[in-house]
Amino acid sequence: MTARAMVKDVREQPARVSVIAPESLGATAIAALRARGIEARAAERAGDGDIVAWALDAPPGAATTLELAQACAHAAATGRPICLLAPPPKGSGRAAIERAAALAYLRAHGAALAHDVDAWLEAVVALVRFGMPEGPRAAIVAPAGSWLEAQAHAIVAEAEALGLRPPKLEASGTDAVLYDPAAGAPPAQPLAIPIVARAELGSDEPALYGARAALAAIDVLGHAAERIAVGLGPAPKTASAELEIDRDLLVRQLGKLASAGRVGDHETKVLLRAYKVPITRQVVATTPSAAVKGARAVGFPVELKPWGNDLPTEPAGCPVERDVTSDALVRRAYSSVLAAAGRNLDTGAVIVREHPPLGRDLSIAFHKLPHLGWTVVLDAPGAPHIAAAPAPLRLLDAQRLAAAIVASRAGDPEPDRAGLANLVRRVSHLVVDLDGRISKLELPRVVVGGRGSRSVVVDAWCELVS
Repeated sequence: MTARAMVKDVREQPARVSVIAPESLGATAIAALRARGIEARAAERAGDGDIVAWALDAPPGAATTLELAQACAHAAATGRPICLLAPPPKGSGRAAIERAAALAYLRAHGAALAHDVDAWLEAVVALVRFGMPEGPRAAIVAPAGSWLEAQAHAIVAEAEALGLRPPKLEASGTDAVLYDPAAGAPPAQPLAIPIVARAELGSDEPALYGARAALAAIDVLGHAAERIAVGLGPAPKTASAELEIDRDLLVRQLGKLASAGRVGDHETKVLLRAYKVPITRQVVATTPSAAVKGARAVGFPVELKPWGNDLPTEPAGCPVERDVTSDALVRRAYSSVLAAAGRNLDTGAVIVREHPPLGRDLSIAFHKLPHLGWTVVLDAPGAPHIAAAPAPLRLLDAQRLAAAIVASRAGDPEPDRAGLANLVRRVSHLVVDLDGRISKLELPRVVVGGRGSRSVVVDAWCELVS
């Protein structure tokens, strides 16, 4: 069933809302829904035929997540996804990663996930009164001089100042149009939704309350609709056949890495290269002369850092000589990085690599979590919280992860989100394909260039098991 068919189906069927929530929040939500003419009742579990509004006071544990995911998938199959309210994952430690992974797992199984209570309630109202949009692209259409036009311009300005994509102010190419019912007839769109500024200005006619909450509600429902359309859960393992993997290179490299333990940057990047993951051009050199030769082959300017499986990551302090522009500077950098790493000049080795493109630095980790399996975790500076998704990634999930990258300030070029989505999707298939041989893979430094530039893995390591 298409999303548009779901819209028609939901509109034609009378809907009751089952609210599963902590007592105080549940009572408030039920009262708010009833005040808007929607039949709502408290429930302890999802009931067949009802639209479910579910609120969690904390992100669920892994076992609870699996159980809740079954309910989400069942609801999604009916075209009425569970509207789920959960606090966003905060922090950057192991606990935050597990919380982000649990919520990502639920989203992948069809949950319409919101972190804001107003967006959650408006999503429930939108689902009951107007049905599902096909996607999250919404526009605000308002007459000149209206309260809605002023609100729309304020929202656009805030988004641009934060480097985010602003909402559209014209109806073309969108999945839903929000409009002021006091301005006259609705726009000629498949899903036109009236909004009013505040609850006290509402009438008996169905409408959403508040431009910000309404936009957030369409975003929540639209992402759930896109997920339902492409399929629930992680991508099938067979999807790796689309990636043109160099199996011969993969087998050769795994043969060289026969023992268990930590694998350093260069050797990990060979595994990545087998999956056509974009990495820095680089060579390993065991003498200053070999380093000079490697620098000429890679192309100046270059960077040098020590080679080895026991070295820290670059963000954790691995020494790196940057902007090396001549043969003489290569020889000097060769000695300095080995000395900084405590390596013997006669027996040590260095990595000589191209200078990475200019762009945003971020880190990506691939964890195998109990119950939930392989999970991709992306930590980007400036993002409000950790972004995660179950592996292997569907293209939709890869694009959603890449959308977490924002321009550093207004006026900066848009980040290469398409390149980042391709990169992270390919690595997600690598870790799943090598399940049983690899226990962890981290990309501590990925550089995301501007649109038209490149996104590349600069620093990498993995852990092998026997």
